[in-house]
Amino acid sequence: MLAGLLAPTLAQAEEIPVPTQAQWADAKKTVKLANGRTLTYVEMGSTDGAPTLLLHGYTNNSRSWSLVAPFLKHRHLFAIDLRGHGKSDAPPCCYAYTDLADDASQFLDAVGIAKADVIGHSLGSLAGQLLAAQHPEKVGKLVLVSSTTAIGSGPGSWLWDNVTQLKAPIDPNSQFMKDWYANPNPVDEDFLTRERTESAATPIHVWTGVLWGAAIGDLTLIASQVKAPVLVLWGEKDGLFDLPHQEKLEKAYPDARFEVFAGAGHNMFWEFPRDAATIIKDFLNQKDEPPLPDQPAPAQ
Repeated sequence: MLAGLLAPTLAQAEEIPVPTQAQWADAKKTVKLANGRTLTYVEMGSTDGAPTLLLHGYTNNSRSWSLVAPFLKHRHLFAIDLRGHGKSDAPPCCYAYTDLADDASQFLDAVGIAKADVIGHSLGSLAGQLLAAQHPEKVGKLVLVSSTTAIGSGPGSWLWDNVTQLKAPIDPNSQFMKDWYANPNPVDEDFLTRERTESAATPIHVWTGVLWGAAIGDLTLIASQVKAPVLVLWGEKDGLFDLPHQEKLEKAYPDARFEVFAGAGHNMFWEFPRDAATIIKDFLNQKDEPPLPDQPAPAQ
């Protein structure tokens, strides 16, 4: 009798399907942040699963997670479009890590999530590091995909020299865009074409705003403020964040778990989504054991 009386008050778990590539853009929801900015996002997975925030890379959008999301749908996934990307607001300023991390923090507040695991790719992984450093109470575990502590893409780098020459409208089939989305292993072509087209539609001031914001940012000195357990995934053929970048990460996060994808590139979770998801699930689902108490010395 008691169970019957209580049943109507219990929230029913819901399975929110992962949109298809054709459905993705229309599946986006909108939320207004306390700072007045509007972000769009895709919500997926089990509503009674662990809240998980997904932060995409430079000029990508929430679609970036569409290949790996089906393997993580036991979690409550929130894939946001960072400011200036996808359908989110694209203000004239500003696009430093501090701005992206603050948006992410305010997003969690806006959708009523007190604490979430965070998975970030490339630019999103740098925003994730700062989010975890500034708000350790909001981040359970942190997954860094194709990451670094300092992009270092100033004048003379391939990225800087190409991005600063871009003019609107950007041709999604230009050689630059094809190079920007090149991968050493096959990636779903429908996904890649849509992603590249949406990336090309990113406003020029966002391309350059992020470039300037990232060029002067170095998270090495604040890494010690990250209290969350850290997992790092890296493809050994990553053309943006090569081995020296990973060595900096190892020094910044000496207790982190590192996983290397042989023969994979900067977008290894597009190339091998199931394998990446398997490692991520194992890490996120692993219980953190409390340290054993000191044992009293044996009686003499």
